[in-house]
Amino acid sequence: MHGPLTTRFLSSWFVLGLSPAVGLQLAAPRFDRRAQRSAVPPLAALAGGTDEKQQQELRALLERAGMVKDGEDPVDISELSAGFCNYVYLCELGSLPECAEGGEECNMTAFNSTVIDVDSTVLGRAACAEVGLAAPGARRPLRPVRRVVAKLFSPLAKLRIVAARRGVADESAAQHGLGPGVHFRSEDGLITDFVDGRTLTEDDIHEPEAKAGVLRALAPRLAALHSVRLPAIRRRRQRVVLWEFLRRMLREIKRAPQGALPEGISSEQVLHEVQRMQTRFDALQLPIVNGHGDLKPSNVMASLPSSPSGANQISFIDFELAGAHYRGYDLFKLFRTSGTLSRSNMISFLHEYLTHVQKKVPAFNELNELRAETLAFEPLTWLEAAVFFFFAMVTYPANAHEWAPLAEQRWNAYLASAHLVEEDGEATRMLRKARARRRPPQQLAAV
Repeated sequence: MHGPLTTRFLSSWFVLGLSPAVGLQLAAPRFDRRAQRSAVPPLAALAGGTDEKQQQELRALLERAGMVKDGEDPVDISELSAGFCNYVYLCELGSLPECAEGGEECNMTAFNSTVIDVDSTVLGRAACAEVGLAAPGARRPLRPVRRVVAKLFSPLAKLRIVAARRGVADESAAQHGLGPGVHFRSEDGLITDFVDGRTLTEDDIHEPEAKAGVLRALAPRLAALHSVRLPAIRRRRQRVVLWEFLRRMLREIKRAPQGALPEGISSEQVLHEVQRMQTRFDALQLPIVNGHGDLKPSNVMASLPSSPSGANQISFIDFELAGAHYRGYDLFKLFRTSGTLSRSNMISFLHEYLTHVQKKVPAFNELNELRAETLAFEPLTWLEAAVFFFFAMVTYPANAHEWAPLAEQRWNAYLASAHLVEEDGEATRMLRKARARRRPPQQLAAV
């Protein structure tokens, strides 16, 4: 019998895939302590999960992936996230690829391997000659490890994402150099690369320095993601997967007993608003792309530069909701905030993004149309978030009191912004005006 897996929790965590450098120097990483997760006991479970069950599922995932052999335990496991949807772990494994004869350096980049001492202090990258040897001054032998990230899909995630789709978008992003390399995926979980870096915060997106830094680096990466071809279909227009996710969550919400939602909100009202928004967005006929689907700043990562003079790199994580999405949904979700939205940063980013999409400097009216398209998605980003927290409340009623304030805040933000896409709403008028003024390109100076 295997013993229990030993775990520890990391209060801040960084997962990044190997991707081409964007060639821009970003500001040195600033760690926002408000964005760090507070420490929780090892293997803190979501509602509906148990420590033992998660341990068994994690071991099964690692074994199915061939990451550990029968009877072998990982060197160390650290819990990276105890979020709403999934259980995520950093796994340090004791196996390395064989090295070539003659002492050549191992291909550590491909396996993301480091040499650590037995209390898990990272000492440096391994080479063949160093494996199993002690570093100068070390009191204990070193051992090489391979570091990967293992994600177990929670029951909540499985309810809203069909089995065949889980991990598919992660693989696609990895193949295009836009996300972590994927070593294994199944309907139960995913194993990807681990690379040092940091998740972005709302402050990173809205601070004045972002225009020339992180946003300029992010724009070509998002343009590249949106340029990945969607699977060919016979229909004239792609079906947006967001509506499918919303329908799956609404199905669970409708099954809940009366009073399961916050006071004054009914499942019928939520369903009506989702249907109303779908009708409006169908009428607006907005572009559909290969979208991330949950492009909040914490799903964008900046890697640490490999050298003091090197540039940070941008990549994306957590592709569970990816697929055929409205382009503007990703664009607004990146800037959505409960604080003050920096319109200047948004316009600067959209200009840079559109330049990379079109491979030319956008005309003034083209930029205005994209701005109107982006602003139109404020209500839909809030509505999706409200439905998700309603879904969480009815799925795990024991935790409903924790999620009700989040659900209400997002629901109220939706109601306050829904007018933007009405027939005479501000975003609708801006779109209509920009489309009516389409003309030969008039070059726009860089913002």
